[in-house]
Amino acid sequence: VQWGFSGDTIQMKLNAPIIETDKQVITSPIELKLKHFLPGAIIRYTLDGSEPDSLQSAVYKPGIQINEPGWMKARAFKPGWISSDVSSMFFYKTKYKPDSARALLPADNAYKGSGAITINDNVKGDKNFRSGKWLGYKDNPMDVVLYFEQPKQVSSVTMSSLVEIGNYIMPPTRIEVWGGPNDKALKKLATLVPVQPTQDAPGTLEAYELKFAPQQVQCLRVVANTVTVLPGWHRGKGDKGWVFVDELFVN
Repeated sequence: VQWGFSGDTIQMKLNAPIIETDKQVITSPIELKLKHFLPGAIIRYTLDGSEPDSLQSAVYKPGIQINEPGWMKARAFKPGWISSDVSSMFFYKTKYKPDSARALLPADNAYKGSGAITINDNVKGDKNFRSGKWLGYKDNPMDVVLYFEQPKQVSSVTMSSLVEIGNYIMPPTRIEVWGGPNDKALKKLATLVPVQPTQDAPGTLEAYELKFAPQQVQCLRVVANTVTVLPGWHRGKGDKGWVFVDELFVN
């Protein structure tokens, strides 16, 4: 009897590409920096949020510049190996920076950042929700108003958020964008109902983009509702969930 092992028929799975780009807010073109430690691995990427494949998606090479907002997704491929999971990053761009912001309802005292200015200072938070760069809401929804001194032709608002399920930080149940000439004459421009998780998962930075027909406005109101009762599978079932927001980008 011979005892041994042959790995000829076993396929290993590649690790996901490493994203080395350290900037997410586009103020000038950003170089996309990706790498993989396995020699011969090919990284393919997309910039439109679609899933990279091994045939049609562009091959990554150093020097690629990003100048438009959206999801970048990358995956590694190598003959004889199982393709990797997807690495992703949302790149933000703001065409119109509000001249001022006002919170209609306060964030929680423990996570109030620098007040309403936190959401339009172009400073992105990371996965450390205690960094002071986030506004955290639990008992209140996020409800903020953005003001522009001159009318702006806007067509989207993107909310930068954090999901950390184990710490009760969930996606909003509903996001609404309202706009008009002033805060007394607003009409609803867009609504988004984010998908809620069905099980625990690692923390992620999320971008919720609400698009609408171009509107001339001097005022925008953005409302994001919290989970009022965590689901039965969650260890905090029955408790309230949090919503964390660090930026609102207007384009």
